Amino acid sequence: MPEPEKKTKEPPKIDIYKAWCKGCGLCAAFCPAGVLARDEFGYPYIKDPEKCRNCSWCEMHCPDFAITVQGKKKGEKKGGSEK
Repeated sequence: MPEPEKKTKEPPKIDIYKAWCKGCGLCAAFCPAGVLARDEFGYPYIKDPEKCRNCSWCEMHCPDFAITVQGKKKGEKKGGSEK
């Protein structure tokens, strides 16, 4: 009997608006999964997107509103549902 295919989980889409970011480093310092890191100028970049847990900590705590995290929420089906 063949093994069932393992579904690969698509990581959430993380957008960093560098024009809004002041480089405080809160997002990279406190990301529980270590997804974000800081470049040589102190600005965040996405180091390991596949590690993202979609907790949105970075988005909620960014003082500049420079990060958005878009991912499938629990119970949401692929493609979403329009009502």
